Amino acid sequence: MKVRIDNIIIKKRIRRDIGDISDLMESISKFGLLNPVTVTEEKELIAGYRRIQACKALGLEEIECRIVPVQSKIDKLLIEADENMTRKDLTAGEIERFWDEKRYLQASGLDKVWLWFLRLYKMIRTWLRRFILHRGA
Repeated sequence: MKVRIDNIIIKKRIRRDIGDISDLMESISKFGLLNPVTVTEEKELIAGYRRIQACKALGLEEIECRIVPVQSKIDKLLIEADENMTRKDLTAGEIERFWDEKRYLQASGLDKVWLWFLRLYKMIRTWLRRFILHRGA
């Protein structure tokens, strides 16, 4: 459900420092808001403060919201905390795979061929390590 940003009630938050939101703004500009903010039936913000700030900075007047019925202040606090603490950031290896895949998808010509061989080499190396470890066990 779309809600006017000005109609969202923002009370005391756990997060005080929103950090640099330029990457978030760029993402929203390119792909739109991928995850709606979470508000109560009274339009009080539960989760998504950084997303709201990024949308405001982009000049958007409305934002996609998920409305959640909340019974108490402790429920609001727990939902806000869950939103920010239960997610898992990418590991260093996953980030490396992201950059490799991005570089490969953006490459062309001989660069793409070279990157294809590197990917093949890494796959063979990984397979051999698993095979050797499995045989040794």
